[in-house]
Amino acid sequence: MSRSAPATLIGVSDSVPEARLRFVTGKGGVGKTTVAAAYATLAATHGRRVLAVDTVNRGDLAPRIEVVSGRLGGPGPTVLGLTTKQALDEYIKRYLRVPIAPSSLGPVSRIFDFVSTAAPGVREILTVGKIGYEAVYGPWDDVVVDAPASGHVIELLSAPASLRRLAPTGPLASQTLWLQELLESDRTAITVVATPEELPVAETDQLLKRLRDETEVAVDTLVINRVPPQVEKVGRALLAGKAPASDDGPTARSIRSLVAVAVDRDVTTRPFVEELNELAEAFGLAVVEIIDDPVNPTDTAAAALADHGSLAAA
Repeated sequence: MSRSAPATLIGVSDSVPEARLRFVTGKGGVGKTTVAAAYATLAATHGRRVLAVDTVNRGDLAPRIEVVSGRLGGPGPTVLGLTTKQALDEYIKRYLRVPIAPSSLGPVSRIFDFVSTAAPGVREILTVGKIGYEAVYGPWDDVVVDAPASGHVIELLSAPASLRRLAPTGPLASQTLWLQELLESDRTAITVVATPEELPVAETDQLLKRLRDETEVAVDTLVINRVPPQVEKVGRALLAGKAPASDDGPTARSIRSLVAVAVDRDVTTRPFVEELNELAEAFGLAVVEIIDDPVNPTDTAAAALADHGSLAAA
């Protein structure tokens, strides 16, 4: 397939996208940005050309990727911080043949600001359209998207289908058809991230149901993040008071305290880990468990994905 972009996207639905496209989502605060960074850096270590897209734009994705890429050496993923204004500028310049970015036109830019925030689905279609365009025409083997959290990702992924229902014919419908087909193809997948806590588990259940019922985009992986490490038998023995009586100095007491905290966390989170595994089984999803490591979270996530085999460079 030629990499050159057509003057219009009408007819692109016959093309085969060259990049694999993965959206990473989940409840806010569960570590989806860390997992997205892990996917991107892991794919880059396999020699793949990777674009990592930050749709949240809090500035968290790029530093996590840079730290890991710096240690690994070689070219790391390219990071794109995507804003609605940038996507709108690009759309108008490419398809309406306007040579100047509308965001630079002073009073005119306020009109576009209004349209992009007030019209239903415009913000989402611009964002996912830019992502899709990069997947089809960019020089990438993989596009990894740090997607919006929970409910907002539904709006993003369903935007092409929603727009086609509003405008089933005409140029706009044709331009969104290729995007809808890309999202619904086997080249696109979603990873949902959760932590073993009550609220994230409940929200993950709802998110998986909504993704299944309201979109045609395939969810293939559930990542259980921040799983506490299993406590060693010697630690449990210390906690149970089975250590020698002479070993009761400050060091031993500190060890017992640390083990007590670890055991307590393991006990309180284990049922939620089991619940998430049951949820994944019910939806037919692969599961990746990531042991909690606050020091090197992206490295740890990448190692867990690599251990999973087929997801290593997905």
